[in-house]
Amino acid sequence: MNPRPSDHGIKSALPLRAVIAITVAVGIALASALVYLEEATRIEQEHTVNLQVELKRLTTLTSLALRESLWQFVPQQADSIIEAAFVNPDITSIKVVEGAGSPFASKTRNDFQDEKSLTLKQDIVRDGVKLGQLTISMTTAGYRQKLKAVTIRYGRAGLLIIVGSLLFILIVMHRRFVCPMDQLVEASQNLAQGKLEIPIQAIRNDELGILAQSLEETRKSLLDLFSKVEQRNAELKDMNEHLEQRVEERTRSLEETLQTLNRAQQDMIQTEKLASLGRVVAGVAHELNTPIGNALLVASTINGDLKELRTEVDSGNIRRSTLSKVLNHSQLGFDIFFSNLERAARIVGDFKQVAVDQTSEQRRQFNLGNVSSEILTMLNPAIRKTGCTVHLQAEPDLLCDSFPGPYGQVLNNLIMNAALHAFADDSAGLILVKVRRLNAEDVQLIVSDDGAGMDEDVRKQIFDPFFTTKMGNGGTGLGMNIVYGIVVRILGGTITVSSELNKGTEILITFPSVSPVMKA
Repeated sequence: MNPRPSDHGIKSALPLRAVIAITVAVGIALASALVYLEEATRIEQEHTVNLQVELKRLTTLTSLALRESLWQFVPQQADSIIEAAFVNPDITSIKVVEGAGSPFASKTRNDFQDEKSLTLKQDIVRDGVKLGQLTISMTTAGYRQKLKAVTIRYGRAGLLIIVGSLLFILIVMHRRFVCPMDQLVEASQNLAQGKLEIPIQAIRNDELGILAQSLEETRKSLLDLFSKVEQRNAELKDMNEHLEQRVEERTRSLEETLQTLNRAQQDMIQTEKLASLGRVVAGVAHELNTPIGNALLVASTINGDLKELRTEVDSGNIRRSTLSKVLNHSQLGFDIFFSNLERAARIVGDFKQVAVDQTSEQRRQFNLGNVSSEILTMLNPAIRKTGCTVHLQAEPDLLCDSFPGPYGQVLNNLIMNAALHAFADDSAGLILVKVRRLNAEDVQLIVSDDGAGMDEDVRKQIFDPFFTTKMGNGGTGLGMNIVYGIVVRILGGTITVSSELNKGTEILITFPSVSPVMKA
């Protein structure tokens, strides 16, 4: 079997045939070695047992033959008996000692000095009298000849078994395993390469056949799955094309809606500006009513005096008292008249500056305290109707380079929002306005009241557009949203609100004295 090309991260391996051959050869060799070891052990044990039997027999016979030699003390006869016993090639030594322990006769073979040997001692007895002792030693080296023959026989048999088994097993494995595995490997490679149109042939009704059938079912499943995926992709492509069209249409619709909302928002902001300007106009009209009314009253009085003087002049009878009265009344009236006209002129001047600022959003340098005072002056008539009192605390010389109009709209909305929401109907309350310098770059506007306050849920939504607690009762829900937009986008500042129920509300606005936003 040819080895497959190694994939990334997979090392090349031996061919399957080589693995099978080596496995079979090693297995048969190990089995033959175990059988050989068992046979060698058996031969050694059997040889040792036979030697022990032969040693005992030989010792018994030799001791009987040596009785007369020891009894008669004939060493030559004993040597002859020992020489006859040495005919056995396994005997290594025979020693005979007399009863006193002195050597009587002995013989030793030096060929097997380093070999393992068996030794047996036996007393030489005649008529119940111990004449001496016989010691015979026999070597166990004789089993080596038998072991050599067995080794040769088992080696040949093992070699023949290995060769025969390898041939048989390789032929069977090649036909029954290797060839089918080659087919399965080729089929799996086709699957891996996406060649799903090539069917996988059935092999046999065994494990490999089951594997081939499983691969065929996998191929069919993948083919069906890919078909469904392609169909789904086509559907998704079609859906994407329609989706792009729908997204484009929806985007155009949303853009048009956004433009409409932006226009509506600008209209609402403009409406809110006009409403705040309307409140200023109403306040100015109310403030102008008093000085102008006084001026009209003085003018009417002087006009009456002049008519009386004209009558006397026409009659030619001018009285000094009448002339003195007209002059006195005229002098006093003109003083009152000019005083009220100057007051009306100041009001008109303040209104003109506030109106220009709130309608033009022009950037200029201004005194923050003075602008705050002018705005509160314009709001005084509307504030007095609510029963509230507004106090201004302004640090001197708060010069700013910013947008007084948007700032005035912020202050206007905050004051009117506090007057509308912080106090119950016809209830008096205090609204405190503070303007101060925070540091070299920033100034602060703080508007606080001692009114009803608000809970946390209302406080979190206070800047949301169209959120109001007075819907239908004078609240539009845009005042605080416009305030937030002006503070952040135009003045470049931040605004925070802190409030608790029945403990009033404080709105803190911090913005740079030199605005970072440049208006055209």
